[in-house]
Amino acid sequence: MGWYDTNGNDWYKPSSQTGAQARQPAANLPNGNRKTRVIALIVCLCVFIAGIALIAGGFGSDVIDYNADGKPSDWHVYFDKLYGTDAPTATADVRIPLADDRGSLTIKNGSEGASLDFSMIYEKCSPSVVGIKVYNDSESEDYYAWGSGVIASADGYIITNTHVLDDGDSATVVLSDGSEHEAKLIGFDASSDIAVIKIDATGLAAAEFASSSTLSVGDSVAAIGNPLSPDLRLTMTRGIVSALNREINYNGATMTLIQTDASINEGNSGGPLFNSRGQVIGITNMKMISSFGSGVEGLGFAIPSDTVESIVQALIEDGAVYGRVSIGVTVGPVSKDIAQYYDIPQGLYVSAVTEGSDAEAKGIERGDIITKVNGEDAFENSDVSDAKEGLNAGDTLTFTVWRDGRTLDITVKLMDPADMGK
Repeated sequence: MGWYDTNGNDWYKPSSQTGAQARQPAANLPNGNRKTRVIALIVCLCVFIAGIALIAGGFGSDVIDYNADGKPSDWHVYFDKLYGTDAPTATADVRIPLADDRGSLTIKNGSEGASLDFSMIYEKCSPSVVGIKVYNDSESEDYYAWGSGVIASADGYIITNTHVLDDGDSATVVLSDGSEHEAKLIGFDASSDIAVIKIDATGLAAAEFASSSTLSVGDSVAAIGNPLSPDLRLTMTRGIVSALNREINYNGATMTLIQTDASINEGNSGGPLFNSRGQVIGITNMKMISSFGSGVEGLGFAIPSDTVESIVQALIEDGAVYGRVSIGVTVGPVSKDIAQYYDIPQGLYVSAVTEGSDAEAKGIERGDIITKVNGEDAFENSDVSDAKEGLNAGDTLTFTVWRDGRTLDITVKLMDPADMGK
């Protein structure tokens, strides 16, 4: 369960960028809308008190009736704006041609060494960072989504975010020297937002990786990626590790992420976050923005390298990750204050239901408020993730759901995200 940003209206959102050869994105566009239509992704986290949201595009132009205190008069509108209306799913639609052979990949782990200054980090690491153009056959030839990736091996394996490739029919990798290469898909995992592609090339500058377990809050980090458009390829931003083990619910699964104040923008998705020795310790994929107009800066997130390596190995071996369980709903907290304000129950607002999930089959709907899980109060996302801890696909949870003044008990079977939609 979790918060998936839907183009600017949800908690978290990915940071891929939509674009065309000659089109420049809006200067105030948050972190990576994949298309010009409004659909939120995981990089926009919204919280009521702060009014923040992970961005994935802009907001719609709907006229909303606001009360004197600035809140929408209709609670459905409030939560739709806060948590997004275009739901994420536990799967992704990646149609990029598969590689003939997944082959094998050994990630290069760097050794302990002296810290580098930021100019040295850039000199060492920028050749391993790539741009990724993702084309959709239904769009014009010059229309593509734009993201980042990092070279994992000299023979062409590249790590990026799944959301960068989502809805794509083909992909082109742009190396640091400007040369372009057709990419083939090795595998992707929507729940972790990690994907692996491969190009037909050798002698590439493979990045060094380091264990994210060695990080401490306050450590210096640098992000290198391709914000907004190809015109800004290989941009480096610097900052620190702001927090560790931030739990974010995305695509029906809980992601544990690194928080950083290094600037992350649309197009940065899939790019590397380096430590002070120029080693990859994370893959950037999210940032926070405001859903209600307040400014939010310096709140970016990256998938820890330890997670990345385990997912990558599974993708190399099987093309997908199996054995996890998902409920198939995306939820966000209804705080006590907001519940009182709108005269609704405190609990978890259902912003999305995954197509093909048992939750969908059993009748859980967007707009429901989950008040209990197995008879226990459910006020935070962790109340649900804790309840499914240790359970397997086929096991069940019973949700008490409030819907338009009625209370329902709905028992839902847990499923492997890879099986949803089949």
